[in-house]
Amino acid sequence: MLSEGAVFTSTWPVRGDDISHDRRLKFDGVARCLQDVGQDHLAHIGHLEIHPHWVLRRTVIEMHALGEQPDQLTAERWAAQAGSRWFTARIDIDGERGTRIATEGFWINFNVDTLTPSALSDTFRRRIGGDAVPGRLRWKKWLDPVPHPDAVPVPFLLRVCDLDLIEHVNNAVYWTALEEALATQADLRERLPLRAVVEHDSPLQLADAPRLLAHRDGDVLSVWLMAGERTAATMSVEALPVSP
Repeated sequence: MLSEGAVFTSTWPVRGDDISHDRRLKFDGVARCLQDVGQDHLAHIGHLEIHPHWVLRRTVIEMHALGEQPDQLTAERWAAQAGSRWFTARIDIDGERGTRIATEGFWINFNVDTLTPSALSDTFRRRIGGDAVPGRLRWKKWLDPVPHPDAVPVPFLLRVCDLDLIEHVNNAVYWTALEEALATQADLRERLPLRAVVEHDSPLQLADAPRLLAHRDGDVLSVWLMAGERTAATMSVEALPVSP
């Protein structure tokens, strides 16, 4: 069971730049929602300044239904598990016009002075919860960071406006790269439900001039964002079985 008061509820309006030309809610639009709701959650529990810096290692977005857009979304955020330095945040999103999305993010509390994970305060752990899923929380990669030998390049341009206030690439930008790759697979793009995963492997900056590579295997599209020979992010989109 969740700890009492651990669920944070917020509303978020879908805006014009969150929707594609065919009125589909895009993955990068959902990613911006997750960022905003997460920051609001930290402010709500009084830890925006106590734990101001976070590293996102993985985000999972499952699109189960995309209603008429633009939709008005209600997001519920809670900690599924919490460790001493990180936790998994789940956000369920429901729209007034039929949108249904489930997400999970693996967040690491970060010390910018030592560039290492930092311990979560006891008050944060009490306020955030983390009792929904029992067991010890550990990091384990899901995706292979080595590009498939038959992966093909996809045009992608990193821009100055994609950097955040500490000059790192904003998390939502990785999802724009995934949208670029998904746009080359029209049949997969139009299917539901879809599960998309972004794993951050190493920091990405403007000077890296990244390359985007993609490989399709059946119902799975694998994508790599490369900085030279280094993998900055590993991504995938997979068509899930339709529930009876």
